Amino acid sequence: MSTTNNPAASNDPNSQKDVPLGPACLVVFVVGLMLMCIAVAYMSFMLTGNQGPRAARAVRDQLIPWVDGSALSKSDQTAIIDELNDLASKMEQGDLTSRQLSRLGIRLNDSTILQWGVVEDVLRYVKESKGFTDEEKEDIQKTCDRWLRCASEGKLSMTEMEFAFQGLGLKEPRSGRLSLRKDVTDDQIREFHRRVLGVCEKYKTSTEPFDKSVSQVFHMMMEDGLSEK
Repeated sequence: MSTTNNPAASNDPNSQKDVPLGPACLVVFVVGLMLMCIAVAYMSFMLTGNQGPRAARAVRDQLIPWVDGSALSKSDQTAIIDELNDLASKMEQGDLTSRQLSRLGIRLNDSTILQWGVVEDVLRYVKESKGFTDEEKEDIQKTCDRWLRCASEGKLSMTEMEFAFQGLGLKEPRSGRLSLRKDVTDDQIREFHRRVLGVCEKYKTSTEPFDKSVSQVFHMMMEDGLSEK
């Protein structure tokens, strides 16, 4: 006999219908989502609130030692490190806005200026080589000065810089620092010069003399990052 037609079965308190779980699960999901959103918002607040001191530690512990070990001239190294120390102090004291920190981070993260020591290595090689005429040496110097102007205007990307050094440069895996190969040839330098000239022509960089040092260009870059424009 079918139990569905049994009156006794319909009166059994243990045979009551199950309560649907859908609404209950939805409530749990919504509450959980709210808690997660609150946690994420709190973490974002904490990170933003600690942004300056964290940035200062990165400058002191990573960037300054990187500059100190670079191939930049000692005078440029000293000037840049002094500016970075001053910048880190402002970060620690909370003197910089989130916008300023963000703008500075963008400029420091992919800075071709801080890699300029390898360009100076090229110029030293050209100066000492007997394979270049005086006219070639002067032309390469002027083109590299023009390239520095291009970098000061924020137009030179790290990708373009690495492309110019293909064949005659090395990139350290951990630090990302560019260096000149020990077995570089005069023809590789000439190819480098051709590529640098191509970048300058691409951005229509002025051919007027550019008498700024690397540290002065770095200062210009930092001033632009601190601007609230």
